[in-house]
Amino acid sequence: MRRFSSEFIEQVRQANDIVGVISGYVSLKRQGRNFWACCPFHSEKTASFSVAADKGFFYCFGCHASGDVFKFIMMQEHVSFSDAVTMLAERAHIPLPEIQKSAEEIERERLAGRLYQINEMAGNFFHNCLTKTHYGEPGLAYFHKRRVSDGTIREFKLGFAPDSWNKLTDAFMKKGVSGKDLVLLGLAKEKNGRFYDAFRNRVIFPIRDGRSRIVGFGGRVLDDSRPKYLNSPETPIFNKRRLLFAMDLAHKAIYEEGKAVLVEGYMDVVAAHDKGIRNVVASLGTSFTLEQARLLQRQADELVLSYDMDGAGRQATLRAMEIVRGMGLRIRVVSLPQGKDPDEYINSAGPEKFKEAVANAPNALDYMLQTALRQYDGTTLEGKSSITAMVLPVVATVDNRVVLDGFLKKMARQIQIDETAVRSEFNKYVAKHPELGQQQVVISPTVFHENAAARGQGSMAVAEENILRFLLEKPSACERIRQKIDIAFFMDERRRRIYQTILDVYASQGAYAKADIQQRLTPEEAEEVARIMILQDVPMDEAVLMDYVRRFRLAELQKQYIEHSQKATAYSRNNDQRVIEELAACKRINEEIKKWS
Repeated sequence: MRRFSSEFIEQVRQANDIVGVISGYVSLKRQGRNFWACCPFHSEKTASFSVAADKGFFYCFGCHASGDVFKFIMMQEHVSFSDAVTMLAERAHIPLPEIQKSAEEIERERLAGRLYQINEMAGNFFHNCLTKTHYGEPGLAYFHKRRVSDGTIREFKLGFAPDSWNKLTDAFMKKGVSGKDLVLLGLAKEKNGRFYDAFRNRVIFPIRDGRSRIVGFGGRVLDDSRPKYLNSPETPIFNKRRLLFAMDLAHKAIYEEGKAVLVEGYMDVVAAHDKGIRNVVASLGTSFTLEQARLLQRQADELVLSYDMDGAGRQATLRAMEIVRGMGLRIRVVSLPQGKDPDEYINSAGPEKFKEAVANAPNALDYMLQTALRQYDGTTLEGKSSITAMVLPVVATVDNRVVLDGFLKKMARQIQIDETAVRSEFNKYVAKHPELGQQQVVISPTVFHENAAARGQGSMAVAEENILRFLLEKPSACERIRQKIDIAFFMDERRRRIYQTILDVYASQGAYAKADIQQRLTPEEAEEVARIMILQDVPMDEAVLMDYVRRFRLAELQKQYIEHSQKATAYSRNNDQRVIEELAACKRINEEIKKWS
C-alpha cells in the first residue's frame, strides 16, 4: 500500500472540495451552513446525512457513517485510504509523488503490465486474422454485410477468432506466454493439463479502458450457436461493471454534446460510430450499473436509452432511472420503428433519421406513459388501472418534486380520471415501497435527538466539542489551550482521548494537520471527530476560551467538593479525626469555587 506524507494528503484534501466530491454521488441540499441528503450508506426516507463544507467532514445521524473526503471515497468506492488519496489526486490533476513501493505492489503492477501486454498481443492476433489471413474471411464478410467500413474495423481493431482449437494458444505459448496467464485472461481454457482456445469461430470486439488499453474481449458467433456472445471473465485488469464499450472513443463527443446514447450491443455501437454518431456506448453484457452511470455523469448531463423496448427493456429503463436518481442525469428513451435495434435502423433509415429519433426522444416518464397507453385501453376502468400500475414504479423514482407534480397532473388528464385518484394511487405505491424514500427531502427532527444522544449528558459536553473543533481548525492555538485546559477537565472518555492525541502530536511535531490527527484515532474517535466537525460553529476568542476554562475548572472543583464533603460526613459519623482535614479541604475548595465564579 502506498504511503503519502501528511503534506501531500493535505494538498489533495485542499484541492477536493468535499461538497463537490460528494455531490457526484448524492444530491445535496443546503440547509443553514451545512448540506444535507439522504444517506448513501443506508436506506432512509428523510435526510440525516450532513456535510460541513467549511470543515471538510460528513456525518450521518442515522447510521453514524462519518469522516472526511478520503473516508467518503473509501466507503463509496470500497477502496483503501491510499487508493482514495490517489483517486482524489487524479481528480484534482495533482501528480503523485515518487515513493518506494512494497514488494506486493511491485508484483501486482508487474502482473497487470504483463496482462495488458498479452491482451494487446491477442488484439493484434485477432485483427490480423480478420484482415490478413484466409481464416478471417467469414468474419470480414460478416462485418461488410453489416456495412462496417474498413476504417471502422481498424479504429475498433475488430478481429476474428479462427475456427480452431489451438491457433492462439500454440502461437502464444511458443512466444513464452504461459497457459496460466491465458486462462486468467479468458483467452484459453484448460483440460487434463492441455490448453485450448476459448474464442473460436467468432468475430471479436476488443474492450478498452479509459486509457485505450485492451482489458478484455467480446466474441459473437456467426451462426445460431450458443452462447451468442462470449465475454472475457473478470480479471485483475477487467471489471465490466466499471467500463462501457467504446467509452475511450466516445468520451469527447459525449462531453461536447452533453449527451450519451446507451445501446445494448457491440454492433449497435460500431454501426453508430461508423456513420459518424460518436456519442454512443454500450454496457458489457450486464445491466446498467452505478459505476457506469458515474463514468457518464462526468461527461454528460443527459442519458438517452436506445434499448429493445420489450418487457426486459422497460425493466432496464426503470433500473437506469433508479441508478441515476439524485445524480443530475436526465433520462430520455428512444423508440425506433418496428422495434428495430440501432444497428438495423441506422443502416436502413440512415444516420440522420437515428439522430432525429434521439433528438425527439421523450423523457422516461412520457415514454412509459405512451407505452402504457399503447398497451392498454385507456377508455376502460381496467385499462386505466393497468396504465397506472405500469407507470407508477417509474414515477416513484423521480426526485424532483416540481417534475413529479406536473407529471401526475398530465397523467390524470391523459387517462381522464380525477387527479386526486392518481395522487392517491401514487401515495399507496410509495407507502408500500418505503425503500424508495419518495418524500420531500427534509431534515428529520430525530437528527437533533440523535445528536444529543451522541454528545452525552455531561454538563461540559458542548464545551468539549467546541474546544476540539477549535484545535482541529486552528493548530496554532494548541499551545495556548494546552496551558489553560488540563486533560482531566474532559469528562467524556472519547473526547479526552482525542484531546490527548492532539497534545501528543503537537508535542512531537510542534505543529499538525488534520491528517496527522486522524491517522492516530480509533474508528470510534474518528466518528466522534466527524460528528463534532459538522456541528455549527461557536466563535472562539480569548473571552470564550477563558469562559470554557472557567467552566471546566468549576466542574472539576465541584466534583472535588462533593468527594471531600462525602468523606467528611462519613468521618463525622464515626468520630474519625480525619473529618477536620476533609472540612478544611471543603473550605479551601469552596473559596476556589467562589473565585472562579
